[in-house]
Amino acid sequence: MVPLGAGYEGIVLPGQTLPDERLSGYRSGGPTPVTYGQYLGSVAVFLNANSYRALKTLLKKQVRPTSGLDAASGIELISEKHGALYSVSRLRIRFADDIRSFAVNCAFSPEQQAFLQVEARLLASLHTKFGLPWVPFPLVSAKTSLLGPEPAPFMLFIAEWFENHHEFHLSLDTSGAPAISVWNEGETAHFLSVSTTRELYRQACGILTSCLDTRSFAQIYPWHHAAGDFVVDESQNPPSLRLITVRGYRPLLAQKSDSRDKMLGSLHFFVNLGIRMRIDRLDGTGELAWAGPDCLAGVIRGFVDAWEAKALEYEDLPKAGEIFSLFLDLSPDERLAFTRIAARDGRVEAAESDFVLARLSGHVTELSKAMEEFLVFSS
Repeated sequence: MVPLGAGYEGIVLPGQTLPDERLSGYRSGGPTPVTYGQYLGSVAVFLNANSYRALKTLLKKQVRPTSGLDAASGIELISEKHGALYSVSRLRIRFADDIRSFAVNCAFSPEQQAFLQVEARLLASLHTKFGLPWVPFPLVSAKTSLLGPEPAPFMLFIAEWFENHHEFHLSLDTSGAPAISVWNEGETAHFLSVSTTRELYRQACGILTSCLDTRSFAQIYPWHHAAGDFVVDESQNPPSLRLITVRGYRPLLAQKSDSRDKMLGSLHFFVNLGIRMRIDRLDGTGELAWAGPDCLAGVIRGFVDAWEAKALEYEDLPKAGEIFSLFLDLSPDERLAFTRIAARDGRVEAAESDFVLARLSGHVTELSKAMEEFLVFSS
């Protein structure tokens, strides 16, 4: 058995001293900051405990079968990202002819731990309810203690790592227009073609629609492109898109009774989806950005594909064409009023309000045109 090594700007070999640099982005408010040494060392201790029980559980629960842990030639823990909610590391188990990777999400402060508990529960619930492969499957979750003179509790859950998938964001292309740029570690960010971009939006909308509960209209919320919630693998044809986090799951309708009106709930979901898909921040952290209207064909196609699959199971759902026709039968002022309501209900950041409202009139016009084109093409 090869002991677990912890990665930090390269690989720190077993027996080496782990760095005492404080975690970047860590904001606990506590008297003792968490260092990389505490963080990675504590995770390593947990994974190595009880004859590597957690590691064996990971390999046993994953979807793709593999050799047992005794066949591993190396195990690495690599610090990847530190955000407001979690510190994320990648656990990599090497075999002679294969590598298996897992995401280790750690929470230190009470607030972070509360979010982590909710997310682990939601991910497990979504897999039980829908059995879909597009969100991580939580394999191990636990509460343990940090190393150090003043041990403090921290929580973690481990899920599958979507190998070869990378974050993407709107960036300004050479013409100054916002376009999708993919971040591939070690490579220069590059822009996607128009057709690949449309496919990206199609899959993103398909994932969110597939995870919609059409009885209560509970949905994955909040999510945000600026947070890097979706990741893409361009090496596949078509590209493979995944959603890496689920922070909440609830209806966005103003009143619970609205969920009984399937047409209203369906239209509200779709209109909000179209708005949310267009919002990002330039390069993930810059100014708010708005995707061009070319994305709307992908938004519509992704919604329709997933919605038609749901309609086969639930006969009381309206057809996608009926949802679009209802919107188009409204007057322009009524469409805009309904879209304003959906935008308000689906707002994620307070800073989005004025930004979105300034673009809604044009968005309604562009969405209406895209809907009309779809209806003509599909008739």
